[in-house]
Amino acid sequence: MKRLFAAVAAVGLALTITACSGQAADPGSTGSDDGKKTIGVVALVATDALNAAVIKGVTTVAEENGWDVHVTDTNGSVEAANSAMIRYSTTQKMDAIAVMAFQTPALQAGLQAAQAAQIPVVSWGGELGAGIIATTSARQVGQDSIDALLEDFGEEGAILALTYHTGVLCLYRGYAFDDTVAPLTSLDITRNEVAIPGQVEDGTRYTSAWLASNPQGSGPLAIWGAWDEPAIGAVAALQQAGRDDVWVYSINGGPQALQAVKDGTIRQVVWQDGEQEGELMMQAAIDYLDDPAGWEQQSFDVPGVVVTADNIDQFLADHPTALNP
Repeated sequence: MKRLFAAVAAVGLALTITACSGQAADPGSTGSDDGKKTIGVVALVATDALNAAVIKGVTTVAEENGWDVHVTDTNGSVEAANSAMIRYSTTQKMDAIAVMAFQTPALQAGLQAAQAAQIPVVSWGGELGAGIIATTSARQVGQDSIDALLEDFGEEGAILALTYHTGVLCLYRGYAFDDTVAPLTSLDITRNEVAIPGQVEDGTRYTSAWLASNPQGSGPLAIWGAWDEPAIGAVAALQQAGRDDVWVYSINGGPQALQAVKDGTIRQVVWQDGEQEGELMMQAAIDYLDDPAGWEQQSFDVPGVVVTADNIDQFLADHPTALNP
């Protein structure tokens, strides 16, 4: 996919996607051994398919411009994210930092270290703030998802929302969900907050409990996952219960979720182009360093693609690596 930097500016089932083509950071290393510029990536969950796609996008543009990429997998820990940013800013002395899916106010220690070292930070899904030169929209695909869900499911029935408020992408997706369903009093909304690690298991556990309160024939029934993995857990619970009366909706569009759309176990997924977002983030870091004085903070808004049984074959033809990265 071509990068559209100028035009566009304004995430038992095993996870098998690797973080970034074998490029990993030695926590004790200092910058690049070969004199190349380096970017340190602070991932929310590096093995998640969408995180991996963003890292791939960062890596593609980095390598094209002669940069090295170092990755830290925080496994959802804000403390680990701040520690990584401090390490990248001090002992490892990166030229830029990319932080993924953490709220900006929670990263003050890391951002202060980066600012003190005059290292630009790009954020995936986080808010703009002091020290962050560019970010991507965290809300757009959430709004795309709930709008498409309501168009398909309707405005009556019961919905289980599997949410996660620590990660900023899911936080803003949750805001979009809540704001959109708030006026719809004919919807019975149950919200359960999943944890990382354990997001798939929590999706299964919360769905099983919810099914007990929503027996077959009590529908319409739906489950909305703030991202793929809780929704995949929900699918497991439905299969264990022998239930085929509940429609499942998700966001991210990783390989497992897309396969579930093909199989008919997920009704609809909004695919997020994480690779393009990673490319935009990396290009922003490069462009900033070319002209820091002339740079203005930017936010990139890349819309999602609604994928259903009706268009999955065409989607995969248009995005041949989406199912098998």
